[in-house]
Amino acid sequence: MEMLEYLEVILQWQAIIKETQGVVRECEQDVMDTIGSKPIKIITGFRRSGKSFLMQRIAANCIKEKIYPVENIFYLNFEEYKLSSIDRPEKVDALLQVFKTEISKSGKKLLILDEIQKVHQWDQLIRTIYERERDVDIFITGSNSDLLSSELGSNLAGRFISFFILPFSFKEVLRYKGYNIKRPIDFIKQKQEIILLFHDYVRFGGLPETYTIKSDKAKYSYLEGILSKVILDDILGRFNVRQTDIIKHLLSYLLSGTGNIVSNKRIVNFIKHEKGDVKQQTIKIYIDYILQTFALFGINKFDWKQSQFFSGKKKYYAVDTGISNLYGDYLRNYSRRLENIIFLKLMREGCDIFYGILQNGKEIDFISKKNNNYVKYQVTKTLHTDNYTRELSPFTFSDQYSGDNVLLTMDETEKKLTFKESKIIKRSIIKWLLDI
Repeated sequence: MEMLEYLEVILQWQAIIKETQGVVRECEQDVMDTIGSKPIKIITGFRRSGKSFLMQRIAANCIKEKIYPVENIFYLNFEEYKLSSIDRPEKVDALLQVFKTEISKSGKKLLILDEIQKVHQWDQLIRTIYERERDVDIFITGSNSDLLSSELGSNLAGRFISFFILPFSFKEVLRYKGYNIKRPIDFIKQKQEIILLFHDYVRFGGLPETYTIKSDKAKYSYLEGILSKVILDDILGRFNVRQTDIIKHLLSYLLSGTGNIVSNKRIVNFIKHEKGDVKQQTIKIYIDYILQTFALFGINKFDWKQSQFFSGKKKYYAVDTGISNLYGDYLRNYSRRLENIIFLKLMREGCDIFYGILQNGKEIDFISKKNNNYVKYQVTKTLHTDNYTRELSPFTFSDQYSGDNVLLTMDETEKKLTFKESKIIKRSIIKWLLDI
């Protein structure tokens, strides 16, 4: 009887997937291009970033384009309460075999195993299916870095393609809201509405479900719930951590101070002041736990002369500015939140990202590297007389830091600047985010 109930879940999801529409994600075509290939496809990212919906759209596209019939879609979300007892690899495998005989047609099947980390020994299960089944296209998703960690080395190495999904970009937010901005004239026609939406984006971030919530208070309540889930399940539960207060204070410190250059020693001193004695090694371990949830990302200092980065002092950025704003007034930290959004855009584009400290001690917000091309970025809310020298002087050391110089601001005016013989491109943050 239990197996029939599981099959009913599969049939219910087939019906849902067949009618799935929604906003097109920027990574969607890249994922679609791998359909039919042998390697396992791994989709990972922060909680509630849209991994499940992306996979439902992929499956719907496959049905629409007649790549797979709906009967051959095997979709399981292991966070669904009806599947709470199917947490062993042998149960999943048995269900797959019953699905093949009772539901699917002949031909290749699309297997989507959502939040696969809920299944014990999931990597061994996936390898078994990969090696044994000749007629399956395997996709798996998960919300922590186990899916990209060294654990994959022995069982799945050389057998997978990975995709990392972030919350909505601003371009995706506009698409969700019904705006199609492809040219500068499209922006000009709807400029005021777009600017208002951008301020909301800075404040509440890009987690898709926040855009279904109307009140500001309810949005923050939703974000608090996600972060609580990360702390309780993805850190305390997964790593069996008992020092709950230290984890909470550490997360608060890092999220409220995104974009600041910090050392582990400085963090330890803060925690000691708040919670008493704690070892530096413990903090290092706990930061690693937080990074594995994808709530935060760290970047290192780049040394141009030695063409390498150093992992001493780091800058941390949040996966979502809405999460950061749980720990501080977003207006007071507006420039830092803008910097965070720039970081996420560079990350989406597949850049290697660093920060720089010049010989005179001045900081360059970002040095990005892609295809061996370097670009230096400074981010500020607006360029004016009082901050003109401070914001442009980091670009003057061209002998050390070759590559383009880009100043990103909320100013509408875009132009080319020259500061002490350094050429700088001043760009609107919103237009830069929209690639126009």
